[in-house]
Amino acid sequence: MINNRTLMLHFPDASHATSLRIFQDPTSQIRGFYFTKSQLSKVESLDYANNHAVYFLFSTTEESSVYIGQSVNGIKRIKSHLRDKDFWQFGILFVTDNNSFDKLSIDYLEYYFIQAFSKTQYSLENQDLRTTAPNVNVFNLSTLNSFASQMQFLLEAMGISFEAAASINEEIDEDEIFFARSPHQASIKLQDGRFILLTNSIIKAPLSRTKDWSDSGRFYKRSYRRYTQLIESGKAIKIDEMTAKLVDNVEFTSPSIPAGLCSGLSQNGWKFWKGLDEKRDKES
Repeated sequence: MINNRTLMLHFPDASHATSLRIFQDPTSQIRGFYFTKSQLSKVESLDYANNHAVYFLFSTTEESSVYIGQSVNGIKRIKSHLRDKDFWQFGILFVTDNNSFDKLSIDYLEYYFIQAFSKTQYSLENQDLRTTAPNVNVFNLSTLNSFASQMQFLLEAMGISFEAAASINEEIDEDEIFFARSPHQASIKLQDGRFILLTNSIIKAPLSRTKDWSDSGRFYKRSYRRYTQLIESGKAIKIDEMTAKLVDNVEFTSPSIPAGLCSGLSQNGWKFWKGLDEKRDKES
């Protein structure tokens, strides 16, 4: 059975085609807006952008992370994140062009996607991981899950992957595996430009003294959130209050984030993983 779908794209400003676009399945009332941070103000003037919405703010710098939120006034809610959240580079906003989303709809969809992304390689920036499902009756649940399925397709069409833990090639090249320096017990694999922290690596909560660093505790907060999320999502199991062991592979775009996760301190990942810096020098 052929499973194909059609997607419509509209570019409100052709000179910024890569940073601002509207997309929609022609058979659905769900409309998506893709925008970079610099184009946020332009979205507010677009039709339907201020309807009830579910939105996603993405970062792909050192690690792939996402913040998932809901809004009763669409894009206007995201403008506040320019002040209190500086991690993201691009966002995706979903509304319906007949404004059929109500408060319960966006509440459930926010919950649904927090659970969905917690099983992926994305680090969740949400403080509240929504472990309890909203109270939705069985008749509405079918419709809302259908909306979620449509939105997931649209996200994937925009390049957002819902793949689970990074797979490792069956033929493991030992030259691509790097171990943490003593006394840390962890290893990463370099694969296709990604840094994959391997199963059985020991991770640590950030050391308490990092709360007082000159970054106003930013390292501590982000590291502690990442540490607890890995445990809550089932990707790691606790050993004690300060350490846990990975039971799944976790992917990063930089070697320094996993180095910090395994040591509890900010690290230069190229130096932390034995042999990684030497490999970079050989290939440069």
